[in-house]
Amino acid sequence: MFSTIAYILGIGIAVTIFLNLLSAKDSFKKTQKKEKPEGPEILDAKKVFQMKTDRPRPRICPVCGTLLNQDEYLIAAIEPEREGQKRQAHIYGCKYCFTTDGVNLQLTRMEP
Repeated sequence: MFSTIAYILGIGIAVTIFLNLLSAKDSFKKTQKKEKPEGPEILDAKKVFQMKTDRPRPRICPVCGTLLNQDEYLIAAIEPEREGQKRQAHIYGCKYCFTTDGVNLQLTRMEP
């Protein structure tokens, strides 16, 4: 009879320890979550440019996808006008990605 009580008590302790370990694992994951990087929001340029034009699209950099305010600008060069051709504009990026050749190293999100 004593061995049966000890057996039931042992199973109860094992289940309690197991459940505590599971909750500790969940709380550890919550504390380890990465926070959003500081700076402007990054959008997918391809999706933004495919949006319908019936409502205003957000202003983004086509190189890195950084959301731009009204006072922020793109760095570009415009070719001189040629006969029979439209002027070409070469966009190099915004102030966040121009110095890193179009790769926004500090502000890119690593989330899927």
